[in-house]
Amino acid sequence: MADQERPYNIALHYFDVAGSARNFPAIIGKDFALSHHDLAQVIRGVAMHLARMNVGRGSLVALNSTNTVAILSTLFATALLGSRFCIASPTLARFKTVVPTHFLRTPEVAGHPAVPFQVLEAELFSPVSGWGDGADYTPSHPTDPWMFLHTSGTTGAPKFITLSQQMVRDRSAAVADDFPARATTFATFFPPTSRPFFARAIAALLQGCSIVEGIDTDHWLASGVNFVSASPSHMTKMMTGRRLPRKIERLEVSGSKIPPMAAKHYLESFDTVIDVYGASETSKSFSNKLELDATGEVVARGLPRDSEVEIVDDNLQPRKPGDLGTVRVRNTYMVDGYVNAPEATRKAFRDGWFYPGDIGCWGPNGDLDILGRDDEVLNVGGYKMQASLADLVVRSVEGVSEAVVFPNPLPNAADPLLAFVVFEDANGRHSISETIIEAFTRAFGFGLTLRNIKPVTDYPRDENGNPDRSACARMVLARARDLGELA
Repeated sequence: MADQERPYNIALHYFDVAGSARNFPAIIGKDFALSHHDLAQVIRGVAMHLARMNVGRGSLVALNSTNTVAILSTLFATALLGSRFCIASPTLARFKTVVPTHFLRTPEVAGHPAVPFQVLEAELFSPVSGWGDGADYTPSHPTDPWMFLHTSGTTGAPKFITLSQQMVRDRSAAVADDFPARATTFATFFPPTSRPFFARAIAALLQGCSIVEGIDTDHWLASGVNFVSASPSHMTKMMTGRRLPRKIERLEVSGSKIPPMAAKHYLESFDTVIDVYGASETSKSFSNKLELDATGEVVARGLPRDSEVEIVDDNLQPRKPGDLGTVRVRNTYMVDGYVNAPEATRKAFRDGWFYPGDIGCWGPNGDLDILGRDDEVLNVGGYKMQASLADLVVRSVEGVSEAVVFPNPLPNAADPLLAFVVFEDANGRHSISETIIEAFTRAFGFGLTLRNIKPVTDYPRDENGNPDRSACARMVLARARDLGELA
């Protein structure tokens, strides 16, 4: 088939890139470096192996792996075969919305007695001379479903979306400026099974850039990393009390709002800090560049992307800068709904717009300021407050590292709210808790009590690092049952 007649295939697209960036590293590990030529060879070999397992058009491959090379090569191999791909995650097993035809795993992860996993041995992911000569290209329509991904659950329970090869190509092209061709060495705190990783890793490969495996910052510096992506919770865990020995050029943070003090800290280790707003449903939609003004305070400056982002009132009319409203987004590569979830689709997708459920306003410098979620409102005796604002009030107290406030799930509880608090120093918990109560009372007119401030070392979060309040409530109920306080 002549190239001009050949339907678009993202694996063939990558092979063209690999031909141009033949000897440029694609994936860099601590003890290996795989060139783009070698990665393309591995993809062809994996495709041949999958074809022998009867993977083809219409198949859905579910992979359980922590191996970056295995995940990316299997992903592109499914594209070459016209089949589909998903991660064999607990969400996949729990919701059963998506039904794979093939369950695969790599040796470093355990199997499951109830799932017929086939093992992809480590040798399969090493480039071998001559591999790929017979790998068949299976034409499929570029808009057919390719990747099945579950959302983070910020619009409710996790749901699945599908991305076609064409959609992934368009999303990658939209962020190409973030990955200058063969000039970007990329690393991320997001695991290689997550949607944020896939979005950035595919874009990096299609630009002929390098991906550095793992989260060892010393390895990053030794490998010449100049672009890092993370969530605020990743940065809290990995960078609190630390400063890199030398600065990395660019940090991109996504998943939740960056507090000003955190942004100041990040700017000690990164030349540029970008706060990204986006969702699984739309990909990256808007960016704020965070920088210090002449007084040393953090200011945000809006950097519009190719998406339309609006903040509207209840009548869907645009709000003025500074006025709160509902955020909505649209672009040419957004999904149009969720897999087998018509009610959730009707709620989030209306008249060509995606409504992520966020409340925000436009700032003074064209920046997008997300203040909370319209479904994360704490109702205490008729008084309503944004849950994220309640978190912020508690976190702002000196001696508090992290905090999440959520409704008390215990029946007939005297205290309507509970707070999980990570204290910086366990010895000062009592006095810090009293300060929390004072701060909360000043902010909202009523207080927490000592008995509903619960010291923890961490709390449940979604894949973007945001507090998972439902999971926090389930922890409280489980603890009460263990203590015999619930039937």
